[in-house]
Amino acid sequence: MEQPSILTFDDSVLAFTEEASAELARQQDLLEMVKDERKWQWKSTVVPMLLLLLTAVLMFQYPKALWSWFIACLMLYSWNFIFLLLPTTRKGVRSDGNVVRMKKTREQRKLALRRLLGKPKLVLEIVITLFLGRMVPLTVVFTMILGAGILVLVAFILTGYTAVAGLARLIIVQVVLIFIFYTLVNFLEPQTQGVSEIARSWKRRMGAAKLKGRTASFIVKSAAVGVLVTVAIIFIGALVLPGYTFVTLLLTSTKEFGLLDAFLFIGIILEQFWIMRSFQSVMSVRMANQILNERIDKLQGLVETSRGIEDRFPEDLDRSDAMRAVRGEFYSLMLYDIYRMDFFGKFPVYVVGPRRKYVFDEKVLSHVP
Repeated sequence: MEQPSILTFDDSVLAFTEEASAELARQQDLLEMVKDERKWQWKSTVVPMLLLLLTAVLMFQYPKALWSWFIACLMLYSWNFIFLLLPTTRKGVRSDGNVVRMKKTREQRKLALRRLLGKPKLVLEIVITLFLGRMVPLTVVFTMILGAGILVLVAFILTGYTAVAGLARLIIVQVVLIFIFYTLVNFLEPQTQGVSEIARSWKRRMGAAKLKGRTASFIVKSAAVGVLVTVAIIFIGALVLPGYTFVTLLLTSTKEFGLLDAFLFIGIILEQFWIMRSFQSVMSVRMANQILNERIDKLQGLVETSRGIEDRFPEDLDRSDAMRAVRGEFYSLMLYDIYRMDFFGKFPVYVVGPRRKYVFDEKVLSHVP
């Protein structure tokens, strides 16, 4: 009876470099596609930008348009994840090189799902990446749209226009909370799993403080609780309060709307949707370009590291540990992919999401913390 072949360390390195090289080629192909779209994208924002400026002038001349502007913006802000799913096609790059992967059975997928659910930190990271990561390309455009409205509102207040006084405070508080929230989102960098990095850094701080004594540990833990409470308040103010603000504006400001105002409101919604998708497209392409460049650099580094392990570590156990660390870093990187979505072939938007090929692979999950 033929004995099964034993996988040597050299075989393990070869298998990894083939898989990593295939992924490297795939990321490079995807980057080329992103670069091709980036060349002409800024041209598509010229008309929307002019419309934004013209509407700001209109709001000065016709104050009712200001309320329509804020109502439409809060509606798009609150439900933008639905607008992202409007008639769309997806375009990607498929390239596995010489790596052959067997199709998984239902039982294997169930085992992988159980292992995934047994990693609550990873599940939370995936949810945060999906939820907050998709907001990153929207931070600039909603800052522009809300900022235009706030400038007009402040101008009315400074000129003593009393018709806006009733709702001005609520709107200003709401917009400031959204701006703070967007600043926080950009700081956390959820599209590259920045939240997990911050969480790990706080865990290291608490571990170091614990060694220094109870006082140091209490101070660090108190600081962590304070940060979490502050973040929770910002999230509630930016994600829950807009619903109340939207309803208040809708019920209060539309009482005196006529037929012309209704048509103007529809026009403003369409205009803001165009502005939103145009700048979301530009910023998501920019985000994808940055992520892919970073990934390519990391993958090239991992391939080089794996090839040099044998020379750096004379002991077999040390080599195995080093190779396992390299695989863990590789799979943590490959758990996420970049997907392209568009609106009837226009306004391409790149989003970061979990990659099923790796997320539902039990072998992969065994290497991921």
